[in-house]
Amino acid sequence: MSASATSLLPEPCRQHPHGYRMSKFPFQGEIGQPPLPPQVWLSRANVPPSLRDTSTPGLVALQLLDGKISQVLPQGEFEALPADGVPVLDLDGSTVLPAFVDPHTHLDKGDLCAAGLAPERDLFDAIARVRGDYVHWSAAELSRRIDFALRSAYAHGTRALNSYCDWSQPAGPTAWRVLQDLRTRWAGRVELVITSLASIAELEDPARAATIAAAVAEGGGVLGWFVYPGAPVHLLPRAFDLAERHGLRLDFHVDEHLEPPRPNLPHVARLASERGWGARTVCGHCCVLGVLETGERDALLDEVAASGLGLVSLPWTNLYLQDNASDPAHGGRRTPRRRGLLPVHEARARGIPLAFASDNHRDPFFPGGDLDPLQTLALAAMAAHLDDPVRDWADTVTRQGAALLGLGWDGVLRPGAPADLVIHPGRDSVEVVGRAAHGRRVVRAGRLLAGAEAVPPDFRELDGLRR
Repeated sequence: MSASATSLLPEPCRQHPHGYRMSKFPFQGEIGQPPLPPQVWLSRANVPPSLRDTSTPGLVALQLLDGKISQVLPQGEFEALPADGVPVLDLDGSTVLPAFVDPHTHLDKGDLCAAGLAPERDLFDAIARVRGDYVHWSAAELSRRIDFALRSAYAHGTRALNSYCDWSQPAGPTAWRVLQDLRTRWAGRVELVITSLASIAELEDPARAATIAAAVAEGGGVLGWFVYPGAPVHLLPRAFDLAERHGLRLDFHVDEHLEPPRPNLPHVARLASERGWGARTVCGHCCVLGVLETGERDALLDEVAASGLGLVSLPWTNLYLQDNASDPAHGGRRTPRRRGLLPVHEARARGIPLAFASDNHRDPFFPGGDLDPLQTLALAAMAAHLDDPVRDWADTVTRQGAALLGLGWDGVLRPGAPADLVIHPGRDSVEVVGRAAHGRRVVRAGRLLAGAEAVPPDFRELDGLRR
């Protein structure tokens, strides 16, 4: 390590028993924005068991070398090593996670509130409002909104995300081209997966459906469909036909409502099982699962588990839109009685691949959110009663999303993995969830994010989005 890099490390805080130079990890606010040396130990790190290869309980030490993780040792083994001159940063039990994966977002719609669109209380009212706005979706405006979103996600520690692209004229092709352009511009920082989103009714027209699938395949995307209540589910086999023909992964928005008794998820699960496409199929929302009778819910979850498909729960938008009703007798509003969450505990118990994701942000579907998976996990912890969310559920915003998107790195912190980390000063779920948005440092390829890229962009950048 060079002398200049050494001088930027904080002062030693304690001495390793075998002579290592121990310094405090530079959390935001303690010292400026120092770089990490090309080789460094991160000592006394709290890594959730599901995100590491070592089975030994307790804290670990990670060695970073030239942008990758070169060693992961139980803390006791690390402290038995002789000093070799590699600097050590003491995390004092701080939580270390792999960089986040957000498998369900809508960047094409993001920040439409800044363009003057008001939020809605009903899913289909929000859909209608956005569709009426398509005429204003120029390539310049889309690029401005989506780039703002990607900078936000990157600053929070996201390494990959999936954005849907509404495939309705005139929005679809324009937004698709903008997303592809930004995917290229953001390569190496955020891996952008792009998924078409068309109504299942589009499958009525084989030529139209084939055109969509061919465009998705040419653009290296995922084939996505909206399966709404009362949708023509007899058309679903055509979606699988197209996926098989082009070798595409499938993604369905399905059962985004709380009105039993006819969920559409069983039709998707059966086809995924019959076609052997479960590992390449994802279903998002599935809110109706939460209000089915216990026996029907359990039988359906068993069927999903057998199919191999994955589920994505969207707590931000679905808690906002589901059961969001008026009550003239009580000042026009009423408190929601039902939660818009799929039964995550029951799904998890069956081994169903499960992720939490951001969904909409600051648009007619949800007037909040900031593409921050850690805050999504914190919200899910409260809404779904996750007892130890960081220890037991951190994989739902890291590993699970990586698997659902078919990414090259699964998110396990093992030797040879990228040194793409989120380091939070909280030492357990209570401290991390209690201050989810504060104090974290993001490491990408062994480099601490610093300056403007370490901070989400100012909302004022979106002023004057439309004139």
